[in-house]
Formats: sequence, structure tokens, C-alpha cells
Amino acid sequence: MRQAHCRAGVAVLMVAGLLVGRAVAADGAAAKASPENPHVWQPRVRSVAVFKNGLGFFMRSGQVELRDGWCVGRQIPPATFGTLAVYSLDEKELVDVIGSGPGEIVDFDDTDAPSTLPAKRSRLEASRNLRVQLTYTHKGQTHTAAGRLVSVGPGFVVLEAQSNNYAAPLKGITRLQVLDLPIRVHVAGSGAKVPRKTKLGMAYLRKGITWIPEYTLKVIDEETAQLTLRGTLVNEAEDLIHCDVNFVVGVPHFAHTGYMAPVAVGQVIRTIGAAVAPPQFRSQIMSRAALANTVRANQFGQSTPVVNQPAAASAGNLHKALGNLPQMGGAAATDYTVYTKKNLTVRRGEKAIVTLFVKTVRYSHLYRWSPPQPMRHMMVLHNDTDSAWTTGPCLAVSERRPITEDMLKYTPKGGSCELPVTVSVNVAHRQTENEVSRKLKVHEPSYHFYVDLVVIEGRLEIRNFEKKTIDVVIVASVPGRPLIASDNGSLSTNPTKLKLTERAGTVGWHIRPKPGETKTLTYKYERYVPSH
Repeated sequence: MRQAHCRAGVAVLMVAGLLVGRAVAADGAAAKASPENPHVWQPRVRSVAVFKNGLGFFMRSGQVELRDGWCVGRQIPPATFGTLAVYSLDEKELVDVIGSGPGEIVDFDDTDAPSTLPAKRSRLEASRNLRVQLTYTHKGQTHTAAGRLVSVGPGFVVLEAQSNNYAAPLKGITRLQVLDLPIRVHVAGSGAKVPRKTKLGMAYLRKGITWIPEYTLKVIDEETAQLTLRGTLVNEAEDLIHCDVNFVVGVPHFAHTGYMAPVAVGQVIRTIGAAVAPPQFRSQIMSRAALANTVRANQFGQSTPVVNQPAAASAGNLHKALGNLPQMGGAAATDYTVYTKKNLTVRRGEKAIVTLFVKTVRYSHLYRWSPPQPMRHMMVLHNDTDSAWTTGPCLAVSERRPITEDMLKYTPKGGSCELPVTVSVNVAHRQTENEVSRKLKVHEPSYHFYVDLVVIEGRLEIRNFEKKTIDVVIVASVPGRPLIASDNGSLSTNPTKLKLTERAGTVGWHIRPKPGETKTLTYKYERYVPSH
């Protein structure tokens, strides 16, 4: 009679489960609206720091309910170096254990967990709406069933699967394995208190995202211009939904890109996190984070690895997405500047052009001459703003016509950079050189090989046809040792060329000729030449 009642109960539950399964399959909206388990931690990307070398530092966070201090997560991010950091956002809590593997396993054997019905029911209730695999005994035989746990009744547990629904006797269940949730996180409270709810953060470095800077310089008047910095964000990593994106100037030194070194890499991750995280979260990342190796190792006992996707999708083809865009992934400076764009949505596979700043800057003109090359007209930009300027192409325009387009080099606060404009046509210049003395056979470097010592005098003439006083920087290279220069010119010798017949140096001036003024500069240098 008891067996007949049991069979009837199983049949009723299986039919009820089958009807529920059909109804859900027939209604896609209902399937999406199925309740989530409160113990599943689903952090959302809140912030990402994007570097120009194809790496991004992602920060996720989200609230979760804890079961005896534990929660589980669905995906392991594809963290560079195979590590990630998880931390509590509550200063009184500490993430002390992180596990990764094919899924949590509980054996109801009075060692791992009690085998009593209340203990099984409590543990199964905590797994409601999760995909699980149950091992149970029925009529002396061992069975397994997998599916979403939809009901825990007085005597049976109902699992919902795609093709079949199952009802397993509660009393006969010997093992529970949670599927598709490879992360386990334990949070310790202050003292012996175990928190029931918490907010956890996750920080990790991964490939697949970069940004390319570009500038526009609009001339306003004779001394000021408007400098606009835009960044092209190329996202082949993961969806960014209402996320704060930090465009980082400068690329950190990552020493362990080719190694699995969790401790060393963890220090790198924590250091970067402290730089881009909000101030109230920095202490948690620096001191309250736990690191987990993302190698697929079963840390919860031996069982069949049934996790479908133990890690998030790897990055897309970033090189293909960049196309022929310039790639500037080298370290641009020793210090870092961060431009932040809040509440930005850029999904994986998309590009976005973001205006990062619009600044009014000072500029001036400079003329550079390296004889015998033509004189070049340069536009000098003075960085009096509150941040450094990263390296990027810059288009300068004046009254809707282009002036120049070239690479704006990294410029720190208080520094200046130069953009070449054109070859100068309003500053006439000429160089002449003449031999003024010669000493024959002053040295015999080798047998029957003699050299003469020759002194050359040079003359540089510059006439300013501009309507204002101009700055001219002159660097004249000489094939010998510089001797003297007029007008307080500077002398320099090349220390890598010290052989008598190979000596070289430079003579330099910085002059300011007035409108219509002609400046004449002279210099002398000596060189050794073979005797004839």
C-alpha cells in the first residue's frame, strides 16, 4: 500500500512538472521571468579603466544573500594572468575564501553534511531555481538526475529539464552538485557574526578593449586656441551598460604577462584598482580582497565536470576591429592621467567616439633651422591645463581651413609641445663656410699616412620678413670640433665620435630678430683631413 502511494505521488509530481515544463517552453517571456536564486552573485560592470595596449581593468559589484556566509557565481572572467580579485564593500567584512571548480558538491553522509531530512530540505531550498545534479537511491539502485530545481516538497524534489522532468525522493538523495556556478565566495563578518546580505566587488584585468586618442586644435586669436581631445573606444571584451569608463593616459608595466604568478599579479591588480577605484573602495581592494586562480581545478570533491561555460567569453579580434587605426600601446609617461566618462553604454563589438575634454590653451610660434635643411615653422602649445596630454594625432584649423596635422606628443602639466606647420617662407636664411687656415701633416695616425688640421669659418644670415619679433632656434652640425661661436652660441661635441678624422659636434643659438632685422652669426671649427 505504501509503495502504491509512493508511485502515485511520483506520477502526480512528474505530470505536474511536465505541465509546468510545457507551459514555460510555450511562453518565452515566462522563461525569462523565472525567479533567480538570491544566493547567486551577479555583479554588474560599474567601472573600467581602458589602457592603450589592449588591456582593460574591470570593476564589478552587486548585492547577494549569503547562506552560512557563502554565495556562488556563474562566470569566471577571463582575467589576464589567470587571476581575479574579489572583495567586500563593507569595511567590517572580509572575503576570506574563493573557490573555483566544476560546481559545489554536498555529500549527505553525516561528514560533509547531515543526512537528516531537515538538513537535506534546508540545503535544497537554498538551491531553488538553480541547475543541479542529484544523486539518489531508489529501490536499492543509484540514479542521477539534472535540471533546474523548481520544488522541494515533503517527500520529493522536482527538477525541470528541457526534455524531461524528474521527481527524486528526498529521503534517498545522497549528493547535490550545483551546475554552471563555478565560483564560491565566503564572506566573514566581524567577530563570530555571519552576515546574511552583502555587497561584493570583483576586479580583474583582461584583454579585448582599447582606446585611440585624437585632437582637434581650433585657433581663436593670435595667442589662444581651443584644444579638444576625443577618444575612440574599441570594445571587443564585454558589454558596458551605464558604466563609468576611465580613459587612462600611460600604460603600466605588466611584468608577468607570460607567467601564471597569482601572488605577483595580484599585487599588480590591487595597485591598479586602488588608482582607479573610488576612494571609499580603495582600502577594500588593497587589504580585503581575496585572489582566486582561475585554473579549472575541482576543489569540492570528485564528480563529473558538467559546467557548460566555466569562464566568460574570451575577447574578440581586437586587431581586426582596429583596422587601420593607429595603435599607440607603448608607455606614454611615468605618471598617469585618467579621463572619466560616466554612464556610458558600449556593447561588445561596438566603437564609440567620446569627447574627453575641451580646453582653451596658449600657443606661440617657433622657427627651427638645422642647416643645410630649410627652416621650419612650428606651433608651440603650452599645457597650462590641469592634466597631461597623451600622445595622439592632432588636426589644427583656423577659420575653417586646415593649418597642420601631425602627432601631438605626450605633454605633462606645465610643459609644452610642438606641431610642425610648414616650411618658413617669410624668414630668409643662408649658410656659407670657408677655410681660414691649414696646418700640413700635423699628425701621422699610421705609417706614411698624414693628416692636416683645417680650421673652417661658418656664416649664417637670417632676415625676418614677419610683422613681429620671432623666436628662432638654430642647431648647426659641424664635421669637426667646434671652437668658437658669436652671439653667445653654445658648443657641443659628439662623445661617440672621438677619432681625429671622425670628430663631430654642433653649434646652437636661440635668437629673436625683430621685423625687418638681419642677424649674422659666425662660428669656427677644426677638423683633420687626409694630406695630399
